[in-house]
Amino acid sequence: MRQYLISVVITAILIALSELILPQGRLKTVINTVFAIVLLLCLISPISDLENFELTEDVFNEQTILPESDDSVVSYFDSRIANYYENEFKKKLFDEDLITERIEVEICNTQIVKIQIFLSNLVIPEENSHININVIRNYLSEVLSVDLERIEVYA
Repeated sequence: MRQYLISVVITAILIALSELILPQGRLKTVINTVFAIVLLLCLISPISDLENFELTEDVFNEQTILPESDDSVVSYFDSRIANYYENEFKKKLFDEDLITERIEVEICNTQIVKIQIFLSNLVIPEENSHININVIRNYLSEVLSVDLERIEVYA
């Protein structure tokens, strides 16, 4: 991180100096363009370092990240994972023509504990009287690829 900040600051200083020292003309334009590209590469370099980073189950494991005493970081990861799942589940259900008011995903140690799905305007025609909440739960379990025990449906 320190090298990253140093390279960005040095590039910015070189750009400022070139603005002051170089006379107006084509040379100044070319050098400023080169420095802008170098600055862009300096800013992007941390992102390119993440390309070789692979997520495994151990990455989010509480013991590998931090000691047991610090729950705030674990809860932060759990909330980020919950937000991700909520958005993805909402997209999957929308693709299946199911509109949800909201989806609440409860995560504990990066594992899904419970999914509460609040369906909006669910209308079941009378000729389909065999359809009930349990049938809907089974269908949602298949669509979301989640265990049936973890899903709660509110219509």
